[in-house]
Amino acid sequence: MSENSSRHEGAPDDRAQVLSLPIRFGGSADGILQRAYRSYRGEEGAIRALESEKLGLLRHYDVQGMDTAVAMCFWGRSGSFLLASYLDSHDDIVMLPMIASEAIYPFFQEYEPLSVWEKLIAYPEYSEAKKGDGAMFFKGDFAIAAADYYAAVLALFETYGDRPAAWLDVRSRFFQFLHAAYSVAIGRRPGNPRPLMIYAQHWTDEDLAGRFLEDFPKGRFIHTIRDPISAFDSWYDRKEEMRTLYNRPTDPGASYFPLAVDTFNDLLTWDRSHRGMEQRTCAIRFEDMHVAHEVTMRRLADWLGIPYRPSMLESTWNGVPYVVEIRGVASCGPNPANARRRSKNLDVADRLMVFALLQHNFIAWNYPSPRAMRRRWIRLCSIALTWLLPTKIELAAARWVMRVQALPSLRSGRLRFAFGAPLFLLRQRLRMMLLIATEARARLTGSRNLLKPL
Repeated sequence: MSENSSRHEGAPDDRAQVLSLPIRFGGSADGILQRAYRSYRGEEGAIRALESEKLGLLRHYDVQGMDTAVAMCFWGRSGSFLLASYLDSHDDIVMLPMIASEAIYPFFQEYEPLSVWEKLIAYPEYSEAKKGDGAMFFKGDFAIAAADYYAAVLALFETYGDRPAAWLDVRSRFFQFLHAAYSVAIGRRPGNPRPLMIYAQHWTDEDLAGRFLEDFPKGRFIHTIRDPISAFDSWYDRKEEMRTLYNRPTDPGASYFPLAVDTFNDLLTWDRSHRGMEQRTCAIRFEDMHVAHEVTMRRLADWLGIPYRPSMLESTWNGVPYVVEIRGVASCGPNPANARRRSKNLDVADRLMVFALLQHNFIAWNYPSPRAMRRRWIRLCSIALTWLLPTKIELAAARWVMRVQALPSLRSGRLRFAFGAPLFLLRQRLRMMLLIATEARARLTGSRNLLKPL
C-alpha cells in the first residue's frame, strides 16, 4: 500500500459497516477525512430512516447511462452563477449549486486511493475547505441535510455496490455518482432517466477541460461573457475581494499581489474556447440574461437539447431563490439595471486601450464601441499613446498594495518585505507593458477564435 493510500484510508473501522458502506478512513490523520467521518457517523439513525425513500427515488435514474455533461466557465464577473441558477429546477438537469462541483478533479487526484464510496462521503468537507462559502453542502443559504445526502450515497451503494472496483473507482463514475447523490438528496425525480449534468469548471483551464473530456467525450462548454468595459471594471473589484477574503496579505510568507496584471491577463486570455472545442462551445452574454431573459433561455435549451421549461425564468439554488446584492440593492433574477456599462475603475485612457485591444470582441459580441476603432491604424495609435501610462487599475492596485500590505508590514517591523513594495510595483508596470505590447501585436496582426454568443 502506498504512503498516500495509507494516509487517507487509516485503519479499517468495523462500526462503519453498521451502515453497510465500506468506509475505512475513520482512523485517518487527515483533517478533512476526520471531519467527514464525524459528520457521517453523526447521522447514522437518520440515514437508515431515509434509506428506503432514497432507494425508491434512485430507481428513476440510469446513473451509468448519464454520459452527457456540460462545463460552465466565466469570462471575469459575467453571470455564470446567475445562468446556472436558471437551470437549477429543470427536471432534465442535475447539478450541484454554485461552485460545489468545482473541486471534483482536484479532489479526485488528491484522494485517488479512496474507494468511490469513501470519496462521496469525503467530498462535501473537501469542497467547503477548498472552495469556501459557495461550495458548501450542509451549511449556508442553500444547504441540504447531511442525512439526505448520506442516505442517497447509501442508496447508490445498495444499487451498484456489487460492481467490480475497476468499474466503480474510475473518475467518471465518481462524477456521475456525485451528481446523482446530490439530486436524490434534494428529492428530485428526473424527467429523463439520463439527465444532463451541469458542472462548474468555472475557470478557463485547459487541463481541467482535458480531464473533463476524457471522462465525457461528448462534453460541451458554456462560457458567460460581458461588455469588455464592464468586464475589466468588475473583474478588478472581484480580484481585490478575493485577495482580501482568501488570503492574509500581511502574514509572514505572504507575497505582494499582482492585482492589475492578473486582471488584464485573465480577460485577455479567457476570451476564446478551449483548444479545438470551438464547435462544442457557446457563449451567453451577461446582458442578455437581464434584458432578453426568456429568448436567451429558449436558445440555450435548444442548444443543450432539452425542452424549454418555465422554471428557466426563475433564479434558484435547490429551489431557494438566489438573491444577490449589487451596490446595496438586493435582486433575484433579471435586473436590467445590472446590464448597464460600468467603468468606475477605468479612466478615459484605459477605456481607449480596451476599445483598441479588444475591438474584435466588441464586434463579435455585439457591444457598442467607437466606429473609428475599426481602423487598425487608429487602434495602433491609441495603444501607442496609452502604453506608457499606468492604467487607473494599476494605480488602484498600487494603493491597495501599499495600504493593505506594505504599510502594515512596516508598522509590524517586517522591513524587508515593506521596502520591497516599490520594486514589486516597478516590475508590475514592466509586466503590464509587456502584456499589452504582446497582445497588441497578436490582436492587430492576426485573427483570433473568439467565443461566439449563442
